[in-house]
Amino acid sequence: QQRCLSFELQYPEIEEGLQPRHRFMSAFEQKVESPPDRRYQYLLFAAEPYETVAFKIPNEPIDKGENRFVSFWDQDNKKFIVTLYFLNPPKSEDGATTSDSR
Repeated sequence: QQRCLSFELQYPEIEEGLQPRHRFMSAFEQKVESPPDRRYQYLLFAAEPYETVAFKIPNEPIDKGENRFVSFWDQDNKKFIVTLYFLNPPKSEDGATTSDSR
């Protein structure tokens, strides 16, 4: 059972012919929170004429397998959807996940 996040952003006034973009940013790149917290990373979304928005998400490996990281731009409804899954943490010999010890 994998954890996932799904983001749905609406851009009703996006410039014609453009599509929103997304990228990941490490806690050390950002300049808003100090000191940086390595437990988190940021997922940024940008589309003209809007300001870039960022979401703070766990700094854990993302599953890049088929249908595990999906972005979709709905041109008709001006809606951008990104869904991502986190890799399941490896289990230790006692059955606990490595993230249980955080």
